Amino acid sequence: MNGHSAWTFMVYIAGDNNLSAAGDNDLAEMRRVGSTDQVQIVAQFDNAGDFGTRRIHVQREGRDERVETLAETDSGSPEVLSAFIAWAAGEYPAERYALILWNHGSGWEPSEMDRIARSVDAAGYSEREVTERSASPLRRAFFRSSLERIFRQNGPTERAICSDDGSGHSLDTIELDHVLADAVDKLGRRIDLLGMDACLMSSLEVAYEVRDRARFLVGSEENAPNQGWPYDRILATLTADPALATEELARSIVEHYIAYYRERDHRGDVTQAALDLGLVAELTQPLDELANALLEHFPAAAAEIWSAQRKAARFWHNTLWDLAHFCQELENATTSEAVRASAAAVRAALAPGAGRPILAESHRGPKVDRCAGVNLYLVPPLTAISRYYSDLAFTRDTRWLEMLEAYHAA
Repeated sequence: MNGHSAWTFMVYIAGDNNLSAAGDNDLAEMRRVGSTDQVQIVAQFDNAGDFGTRRIHVQREGRDERVETLAETDSGSPEVLSAFIAWAAGEYPAERYALILWNHGSGWEPSEMDRIARSVDAAGYSEREVTERSASPLRRAFFRSSLERIFRQNGPTERAICSDDGSGHSLDTIELDHVLADAVDKLGRRIDLLGMDACLMSSLEVAYEVRDRARFLVGSEENAPNQGWPYDRILATLTADPALATEELARSIVEHYIAYYRERDHRGDVTQAALDLGLVAELTQPLDELANALLEHFPAAAAEIWSAQRKAARFWHNTLWDLAHFCQELENATTSEAVRASAAAVRAALAPGAGRPILAESHRGPKVDRCAGVNLYLVPPLTAISRYYSDLAFTRDTRWLEMLEAYHAA
């Protein structure tokens, strides 16, 4: 393609799993709109059928699409994702870029984990173990390399400690940053909008890790329904006004997402938030002050944290908590004025709006009624802290991990 469009909208569909049909449905939604002169829609789809991996320049109703078929790929490979980004930017250069990561369906299947475990010669491995891992938080890991690092641990006990890590939370966050750093190098600039059509990725740790790689992050702090994003509505908004400010596009995704599930009378809980990554420090600073106040308040703080945790919304094997709901319950539970004031300051920083860290937030369902769009790693004492959590930029720059360790020791 010659020249630059206003947008290139890249969708990476890691669909070689039991949600392959959901990927087909989302591709059909994209085709209801299709590319225009100013908005290029491109998808890489690794599905579970006989098609292999396809790169598709999406057109309205699928007419006259450019389709490239690749050899079999591992959609969980960071290198495969990086190659797709480079291809899309090279073939369809644009003034602005959106990258949407469509997660590994409902998780890695035991057969997939078995192949990975055997490929790295996992010590003390048994087929029973891989069945357990596929039912653990590790099944939510996006990248194969995250699984490989877990299975390279010295034995099942060490792997169990690492696996209990909230969607492969620490490892996948680190891998995601590596991929995005490579994308920024190739593009010569930050990605304008990073979308996570996936589970549990509207996370303070994720946002802080990728704050220099993208301008805005849109995602869910809760598990996402199989239907995912309503791509036809989102792309209709973008193609109707390619000059739309990026923050307005991010806001519209939140609105379209919740409206879609409200209209369907979806019975589960749904969340969606748009984060301004340039302002994420305005969240981490008051949270760091809360960590300091809690550290000064131990051992009494331990019972108060646990009381707040029991009442607040939590996600995926009790490893991730909604930050606002937790702070609200902590304000009610604590006897420390410093802790109460710090928790209130965190909640105030989470209020959504233009020029704020949370640009837009919406939710639906009783479990998430008091959620504000961001989750945080807050494992209770009976769950070991991930050994990889300390590798995150968030834990290096705040005292949150130190607080967690004190909580577990109290």
